[in-house]
Amino acid sequence: MAKLLVCVDGSAYADNLCANAAWVAKQINAEVDLLHVLRRPSDYQAPTDHTGLMNLEVRSNLLEELTKVDEERGRLDQEKGKIILEHGAKILQKAGVENINLIHRRGSLVETIQEFEDSAEMIFMGKRGEHANLSSIFLGSNLEKVARAIHKPLFITSSVVRPVKRFLIAYDGKDSVRKAIDYVAEQPLLKNVRECHLLAVERAKDNIQTSEVEQILSQAGFETVVKMEQNQHPDKAISSYVVENEIDLLITGAYSHSRMHSLFLGSTTASLIKACKIPLLLFR
Repeated sequence: MAKLLVCVDGSAYADNLCANAAWVAKQINAEVDLLHVLRRPSDYQAPTDHTGLMNLEVRSNLLEELTKVDEERGRLDQEKGKIILEHGAKILQKAGVENINLIHRRGSLVETIQEFEDSAEMIFMGKRGEHANLSSIFLGSNLEKVARAIHKPLFITSSVVRPVKRFLIAYDGKDSVRKAIDYVAEQPLLKNVRECHLLAVERAKDNIQTSEVEQILSQAGFETVVKMEQNQHPDKAISSYVVENEIDLLITGAYSHSRMHSLFLGSTTASLIKACKIPLLLFR
């Protein structure tokens, strides 16, 4: 049986993550690994150390108190994680998912996901994490790190959850989106969603050829709406198309450029994740 790895925390996206995962699990007949990763003690912000200004006895007492605080914080983190996992499991069960495994770890989220990646068909994350400012223009600190580190499809949940009646493939001809095309054509995830949109945004005319891709999707049984558009800002063209055509799921390649390139010139993937209010399925 296929397996989904669903990364949950205390963020506003946690319930939507479980709702999206439940839909995918039923589409492809998969079980769900529900994962919650506690931050390492070193990840907490350290207070300013004033112990060097104190005498030995006072310093010893303070360190003892700080140790007790750390132990209590660790206990509360464990209890909070248990509550988050149990809550997620209830949402999945209510949606009809029968096989659910609860996994509680402490450490690096990226490293933990990589540990479980080989056994997962798909990985789920929220657009922003528990400690992110939801009104911020920035994405969660772990999202790009995970997207660049893994090789399995990454399902990113947004603030909107609705039935998937039509989906859009943002096509640029690169290997990552060809991987997405093959997945859509071969796997059962979207077999009950007949309306497929294929949007190719070109910066220069006739750079992208879609005929072969159209044939693959047609043979897979999809009624494909094809649109070619010239625009120097593909992210804006794609996000506008999503709104105008009431797209429910966006499928695209992800982070095809290096971190340095993205730092200086920006990332189309990051812009799409921020701009689109619907779930995204990313392939690398």
